[in-house]
Amino acid sequence: MKNTIYSLITTSILIFVTLSIAIIGLPCLFLPRKFTAKLIHNWSKFMLFLFKNLNSLDWEVIGTENIPPGSFIIASKHQSIWDTVFFTAFFPDAAMVLKKIIIFIPFYGWHAIKAKMIWLDRGAHSKALRRLIKQGRECSKDKRPIIIFPEGTRSAVGEKVEYKSGVSALYKFLDIPCIPVALDSGLFWKTKGLDRNSGKISVKFMSPIAPGLAREDFEWKLEETIERETNLLIKNNRKS
Repeated sequence: MKNTIYSLITTSILIFVTLSIAIIGLPCLFLPRKFTAKLIHNWSKFMLFLFKNLNSLDWEVIGTENIPPGSFIIASKHQSIWDTVFFTAFFPDAAMVLKKIIIFIPFYGWHAIKAKMIWLDRGAHSKALRRLIKQGRECSKDKRPIIIFPEGTRSAVGEKVEYKSGVSALYKFLDIPCIPVALDSGLFWKTKGLDRNSGKISVKFMSPIAPGLAREDFEWKLEETIERETNLLIKNNRKS
């Protein structure tokens, strides 16, 4: 109960800070895209700073040597809200694949559109995939890392959700490497809520999957790698 109340208090602070930055940053909407991208990047870094200082929620990054130069896809496990904040903080100009509903959030959605995040309307099916590929090509051309959560939603620790086709479409048509990423944020941040616990989240970048694999081989390798390494991180973190 005490932890829940404290999480609500810190969440209120975080929401207030987010809205304040989004409103103060409105002039960026009338400037070149890079200014909004920098605003989102710095906001995300500040959020991680607040998580660390308000909730004692630290993190470690493993395998940065596996991140190649140029264009690439990041395909990551998704266990909490923390994940989206981390990737936009870690990469200065990340192209995050977001649900379409996100762009309708006042202020934040406007910044996401201006920064040219990739939004996906799952109800549109083939049309949505064509748009995903088109936006992905634009981001790849600009050498922006493309961040996608293959499951399409958050999954609880130990839960395995079916991987969606979006990541396979990007891998096939963009012809760039895909880096599987494992993490264990769900141990410290409730998957479908706001409750948080202190600790150190691990984020692990694995060896890139080079372009050119058949769809079935790519999907098997991606899923097997992410799930195996995520389970290892969870197991090791629980022991420590």
